[in-house]
Amino acid sequence: MKQLIVNGVEITYLDQGKGANVIVGHCSSASHKEWLPLMQMLSADWRVLAPDFIGYGQSQSWPRGEPFSADADVDVLVALAKKVKGPLHFVGHSYGAALALEAARKLGSRVKSLTLIEPVSFHLLKVESRPEWREVERLGIAVLGTVGRGDDRSAAKAFMSYWLGRWRWWLAPEKFKAAITATIRKVALEFTIAVEANAPLRDYASITAPTLLIVGSKTRAPARAVADMLAATLPQAELKILKGAGHMSPFTHRAEINRLVLDYLAARR
Repeated sequence: MKQLIVNGVEITYLDQGKGANVIVGHCSSASHKEWLPLMQMLSADWRVLAPDFIGYGQSQSWPRGEPFSADADVDVLVALAKKVKGPLHFVGHSYGAALALEAARKLGSRVKSLTLIEPVSFHLLKVESRPEWREVERLGIAVLGTVGRGDDRSAAKAFMSYWLGRWRWWLAPEKFKAAITATIRKVALEFTIAVEANAPLRDYASITAPTLLIVGSKTRAPARAVADMLAATLPQAELKILKGAGHMSPFTHRAEINRLVLDYLAARR
């Protein structure tokens, strides 16, 4: 693992393989390990950089008491992009996909492709006055409210029950629940992005890189709505519906996701 300093925070990342550059972004409450199987498949032909975002994995936490910047983790991706030469390809899931989308707006023509699995760019629902925003708002209140009261375990339950379902959370191993609870305060900070970000949908039309948007057929309505909006706005976007999958498809449908990513990248080298 390597380290770099971004805005005063030490970020750890994995740099593996040789070839064209791929930067992969993990979801909330995860780490670069989400992508290890894919990285093993890519490393023969690609150079893959996989960061642990702020407060996850081996990276440092956001300083207590400091206002969380909407660009904090986006800056991690931009900093990694500056460490390599040549074109860039981004792969991201959930929070990592939303960050990749924002990084692409900053990096412009260097970005040659995006593979985005259910980007949680939920601010678009608010800005565009979509009814799905109310569902996101309720989830945000549930997470932020319980974190504010010091009940991190209940906040973790609310967050993961939303994405996994109550029974899956209830049946999950204690180690998993403890790991989510340990990171839920960072997740709460991420909800501030959805509240404070105000970029309108039309601004994303500037992203001209070929983009594959992947959503599960059983995902939540807000995630599907964001993907549909982006698919209709990005000039070179296509939407793939993964049958039987929910929001956590890189974990539950790993083989299918990895094949989609590999094929999309191979066609755009």
